[in-house]
Amino acid sequence: MWTEPARLSVAGVEALLDLLNGDAGADPDDVQRVLDDEGLDPAVERSLATRVQRIRAHLHRAERRRDELAALFASSRELAEQRELDPLLRRLTQRAHDLLGVDLTWLTEIEPDSGESVVKTATGTVSLELEGLRTQRDRGLAWFVAAQRRPHSAPRYHDDQDFRHDTGADRVLDAEGVISVLAVPLIAGEEVIGTLFVAVRHEREFHADQVALLTALADHAAAMLQGARLLAQARSLAEEAEASRRQLGDHVHAMERAHTAYAELTNCVLRGEDAAEVAATLERAVQRRVITLDDEGAPPSGVEVDYPDDQCRRQPSVAVALGESRRTGRFVTIASRQFAGVVAVVSGGAFLGGLLIAEGKSTLGPVEQKTVEDAARIMALLRLKQDALAQAEERVRGELLCELVDSEDGGLDELRMRARARGLNLDDLKRVLVLNVDPAKRGDALHVAASLFRKHGLVAEHAGAVVMALDASEHGDVHWIWQHVRSRLNSEVLVVEAPHAATSRDVPARYREARRCLSLLPALGVTDRGTTTAPYGLYARLFEPNTPDIDDFVEATIGPLVRRDHGTGSEFVRTVSTFAECHASTTKTARALHLHPNTVLQRLERIDKLLGEQWRQPDTFFRVQVAARIHALRQPVIAGAR
Repeated sequence: MWTEPARLSVAGVEALLDLLNGDAGADPDDVQRVLDDEGLDPAVERSLATRVQRIRAHLHRAERRRDELAALFASSRELAEQRELDPLLRRLTQRAHDLLGVDLTWLTEIEPDSGESVVKTATGTVSLELEGLRTQRDRGLAWFVAAQRRPHSAPRYHDDQDFRHDTGADRVLDAEGVISVLAVPLIAGEEVIGTLFVAVRHEREFHADQVALLTALADHAAAMLQGARLLAQARSLAEEAEASRRQLGDHVHAMERAHTAYAELTNCVLRGEDAAEVAATLERAVQRRVITLDDEGAPPSGVEVDYPDDQCRRQPSVAVALGESRRTGRFVTIASRQFAGVVAVVSGGAFLGGLLIAEGKSTLGPVEQKTVEDAARIMALLRLKQDALAQAEERVRGELLCELVDSEDGGLDELRMRARARGLNLDDLKRVLVLNVDPAKRGDALHVAASLFRKHGLVAEHAGAVVMALDASEHGDVHWIWQHVRSRLNSEVLVVEAPHAATSRDVPARYREARRCLSLLPALGVTDRGTTTAPYGLYARLFEPNTPDIDDFVEATIGPLVRRDHGTGSEFVRTVSTFAECHASTTKTARALHLHPNTVLQRLERIDKLLGEQWRQPDTFFRVQVAARIHALRQPVIAGAR
């Protein structure tokens, strides 16, 4: 007999729909209870229960998919806004943590420079060791995933032998209680820039949909990291571009200043300015103090320099830098708090001086250094021009002096006219000096003397000596002149000054007298002294400048006395000289020598035995007196030699 199949009642359908629509889902017991109330066939009940559970699972997957899509949309919005990177990464790891229902989530980045993998952010940790953890290159799961460029699941992380473990990372994860790990790479274009991890503290297999979800979140994280890197690069490039723009602007400004400075320096040449004006122009251009140095490496007199000695060439740092600049022709820096550097003023192989540049508020750049070098070249041109003019003037003045010392009365009027044309009055040139030095240094001696007395006298080289005719008011006696020239030449110098001339007509005679003494002194062994003609004038007239003749005269006249004095330490020569000065008075001689008259008489008796009693005769006595005087004049030189 046919029976009608059982059908669900409307109330039963509504009850099943209510169960599916509930927040807790369709519980199997509740579904079975509704079907039992309908009195259906058991096979039908099992079929309906299975269908209801499938519908419930489908609805659950749809809800989860909806949550995942919502999380991805939120991440996409945040990615588009591109706010600060660290908060974005923290929120992304938190979403992965919540959606996958895991115990621990963390994200690492591979540093471009070191290649190490660094944990940027972590969620669900029980300690602070994981965040900031560094993994060596080619070690750990992060590097394995990056190298493989695909996800990797490790149900038992610590037993996984697919990758080379990192001891530090394993220790931290063991402290966190991690058992199972899922890692996916962060891929940006062709580059893997990091890894996204999830882990649980129990053994678990991760399904394909979980891997897909974590991969999607990893793509977002990669976009975030890559965007941050690109933004940082863009900012760095923008900063570099701005710095280059500023540098270019500064360079253009410096070039403009250099062009202006070069034009002003060129005008100095055209206007015939001196070195001081060139230095002042350079000071305005480089905005710092500039000190000119002479050919001795020293600043001009009256210029204060922040050194303990006014001779800058004696300062090691300046001397070394000046020597280097002489070789290269370039500006050379100085390791000093007072000075920035120095440049030598050279022309060919001649050293003409230097420019010493003080420190300023800013460092001298290449353009400023080039300006200083240009100023040195301008200075060299001016020095050459000035030296040429000075040499021409010195040559003319030298010719005037040579003609003056060799002149006769008839030519003085013309010489006076030529002297007046150079601002000199011949009748004021009352001092006549003659200087002798090694021939190799005669030119240097002439230059030194000319620099001393160019304004108030005439200096020239004449007949193998340097001759000076100076104003009577010129400061410095003959000893001062000798000391100054000797210190500059660092060599023996002999300077003789004649008595002052009453007028220019007396200059030739005074010159001849000085020359006679200059010739006599080397015969007496005097080659390095500054003296007047007074002590030697008489003897210069008596003897030709011949050393053997003088030696023979002294030996023949008072030789026994000289030898006795030398052998016994007696003072027979001094006694004879004092006896003569005291007009042969025994009493006056004793008083002058601070001796008893009897002692003087005894000495005179011994002298009689050595020279013979005829030595007191007028003619012989004069010869003895002259020989004793010559011997006395030679004594300072001999004593100095000993």
